Amino acid sequence: MNQSASSQTPASVAPQGSRLKHLKGEWLEGLLLLSPAVILLLSFIVYPTISGAVLSFQREDPFGKSREWAGFANYLELASRPEFLASMFTTLKFTLLVAPLELLLGLIAALLVWRPFAGSNFFRTLFFLTTAVPTSVAAVAWGWFLNPLSGWANWIVRALGLPVQPWLTDPSYAIWTLGVITAWAGVGFVAILLTAGLQGIPEDLYEAARLDGATAWVQFWKITLPLLSPTLFLVGLLTLFRSLTAFGQIHLLTKGGPAESTFVWVYRVYQDAFFNFRFTYAAAEGLTLFLALLLLAALQFRFFGRKVHYE
Repeated sequence: MNQSASSQTPASVAPQGSRLKHLKGEWLEGLLLLSPAVILLLSFIVYPTISGAVLSFQREDPFGKSREWAGFANYLELASRPEFLASMFTTLKFTLLVAPLELLLGLIAALLVWRPFAGSNFFRTLFFLTTAVPTSVAAVAWGWFLNPLSGWANWIVRALGLPVQPWLTDPSYAIWTLGVITAWAGVGFVAILLTAGLQGIPEDLYEAARLDGATAWVQFWKITLPLLSPTLFLVGLLTLFRSLTAFGQIHLLTKGGPAESTFVWVYRVYQDAFFNFRFTYAAAEGLTLFLALLLLAALQFRFFGRKVHYE
């Protein structure tokens, strides 16, 4: 019996050893394929984030030649500076306008072009064109359109018998005007994602609902919204982050003005870093924004994640 057991051992060990070699080969192959993405992630995301976090706990001399550890001094200064707190409030106003408006307009656009009809390709191109237009080109076009003297916006306003509006030159108007422009720029991106989500809903559900006498409104609330909720949740998260980190259109159209009425959080970081040359302080502002984004994402998962239907 011992001889038979010993004779079976090499036969059973051989396949196991070859299986382990095969698994190791697959693991090395997967690691090799992932290595470019991992290198890029470490180089452009992880390392800058860690460097910025370390920099935020330091102070440097006015000429930037030396740095010393300062602990939470930058963060304590953040909490005591009224202009930074004003930027937070401006960012909140901006986000509360941009995120819901962009999501609503994108949903309407997706519902309009979801099913093919005469002229649907034209409207799809029209809606999705906002994604293809570069921020710089869109900013120039909007600046011309909203020009207080020769812009078409005020020409339309005058034709309606209303007074000319200072769209970008009045502190009480500028932040809301930029919010509408930012929401317009994101409608195409939102519509693309929501259209893909709508096309993934089985048509059989709508046919069964129509046979049961359900109206279009009932179908929307009982079928479309629940089954579209995973895509809506993702798009809502992306629009929130996009509105909190908007920069290009603000820099090109108002540069934070007039009277710092459009000085959002990101633009404050840019100003303190590259105009005031307070890099460590700007790093603290940037890291605080990063933590705020993480907190908002966690809150969104906490309060809205459970309402998402994945089946």
